[in-house]
Amino acid sequence: MRSKTICTVFSLVSFVLLRLADYHCLADKGVSCGQRQLTYLGLITSGYAANEADWPWHAAIFKRVAKKEIYICGGTIISENFILTAAHCTSVFRALIAPDDFVIKLGLHNKSHPYDHTTNYNIVEVIRHVSFNTNNMNHDIALLRTEEDIVYSDYIQPICLWPQERSGLNQVLSTSGYVVGWGLGDESKPKDILQEATLSVVNHATCLKSKPHHFQKLLSDSNYCAGNRNKTNVCDGDSGGGMFFKLDNSWYIRGLVSTGARSEFSSHCDPEQYVVFTDIPYYLKWIHGHQQIAKKRNLLDLGNCGLDEHSSTTDEMDKPVYLQYPWMAILEFKGDLSTTVHVFCNGALIHPKFVLTVGHCVDSSLKKYQLKSVRLGEYNQKTNPDVGKRSNGKEVTTNIQSIDVEKVIKHPDFNRPQYDNNIALLKLKFPADTDRPNVKPICIPTLEDHNEQYIVSGWKRVGREAHVLTRDSVLVEDPNTCKAIYKKFKVNTSENHICGTYYQEEIQQCFHFMSGAPMQYVKRVDRKNRYFLKGLFSFGFPGCKLNYTDVFTSVNKYTGWISNVVDQEK
Repeated sequence: MRSKTICTVFSLVSFVLLRLADYHCLADKGVSCGQRQLTYLGLITSGYAANEADWPWHAAIFKRVAKKEIYICGGTIISENFILTAAHCTSVFRALIAPDDFVIKLGLHNKSHPYDHTTNYNIVEVIRHVSFNTNNMNHDIALLRTEEDIVYSDYIQPICLWPQERSGLNQVLSTSGYVVGWGLGDESKPKDILQEATLSVVNHATCLKSKPHHFQKLLSDSNYCAGNRNKTNVCDGDSGGGMFFKLDNSWYIRGLVSTGARSEFSSHCDPEQYVVFTDIPYYLKWIHGHQQIAKKRNLLDLGNCGLDEHSSTTDEMDKPVYLQYPWMAILEFKGDLSTTVHVFCNGALIHPKFVLTVGHCVDSSLKKYQLKSVRLGEYNQKTNPDVGKRSNGKEVTTNIQSIDVEKVIKHPDFNRPQYDNNIALLKLKFPADTDRPNVKPICIPTLEDHNEQYIVSGWKRVGREAHVLTRDSVLVEDPNTCKAIYKKFKVNTSENHICGTYYQEEIQQCFHFMSGAPMQYVKRVDRKNRYFLKGLFSFGFPGCKLNYTDVFTSVNKYTGWISNVVDQEK
């Protein structure tokens, strides 16, 4: 936290805290948001050191590194289970920080010497906004879910979320909000004592005029600018902290410290420039929605879904393929006059009796062939049984299961409009044997997660190793990328699609997966690593190109439909 006064005479700072009035215990008063439980008179000679207990909703976010705890960002308590912070605070060099590596310190005032009333909390889930963009910092917001309920005290309290009816910026433009943190001071050193400052909110036009090239890239409907341009400002280390305003005798959070301008003379912030804040009212629906489903992350409540025995730090491409994706399904077709089994599509087992795939794989367009069964537990299509090793080196022999399809349930709006709602459920005649190590369901998420990288697994259509299960890493692109590319081919993509790009080193590996190949990611929830289904491969460019862009059906857009069908049919 930068301040003109702190720059010159911070070494002279001293303060005495005097209580103005007695207070009753929280149990007698009840707990409400945005209320200070202690009222002090701060006698500060110089500087802007915050008074202890003045900001009881401010959180310090640390990262475990070896046996040390390194401070990285600020956050804000919004409920008994959630800390609100910036999305960029949840990754280091684009690599997501695992929930187990976070430590949240609440009731903290002196960062280097925690007092008795400081409490530590572990994190069991990190929820980044699915549209967070590291290039322009749009949608820079995240939620951290604590392992245990936060216990409120005089020094630990929740903030009020900015009320929806007051979402207009005009209502705060004429006032200043408070920001707090332990960020860099004037000597480019982090502060030990929590600092506070007041910043004025300015409109986008003022912000753009101050540094057009910089802010043109950053500003959007979901953020705003604030600052004084007088060296009193937030700086490195203040990210994720809140901007607070007092309304009707309660404190509210309006914004999150997101990003500023870098100084021309150092690698740190420029305190004389405006700062971009994530605007809370824009995300109220997103925040409340995630709070409501906090205890249920797997849509179908399957205890054995998507379990991954590897450490959260293990790179996906370093894991063995054999037995790593036991929800893989192959759709088996037969011709009218032949008993030969034909393989055209993939899918994912999401429940012992249901496989999820894309709609065009079960459409009537395949006139000569009829879907008969689903093959589970496959790895090498040329061998049965398959023999391979687990991660612990133990050799395992596995057999496939082939189960007849009892019912095909396409989405009611399949191909309306064309290429959209491309999803279908296959009900099996009897439940799959999920006690086998090579047959397990994948988890369906109840919320849309954001990851930097996803994994697509399946069998390629052609190629020397097309008979062996393989995987590729895929990066999710801006939806407009696919819209622009496929529009040239008169193919329209929608919000129900995911745009993905592969980066392959060898031309031999760039062939398409079969339709229905699942896109998945690993998320650590409640102390367990689980795979969640992100999408299903829908269509892509003909031919073989490097750095090509494919389109996937977004599973998250259809969770309501999936849940209803499974409940009715199982």
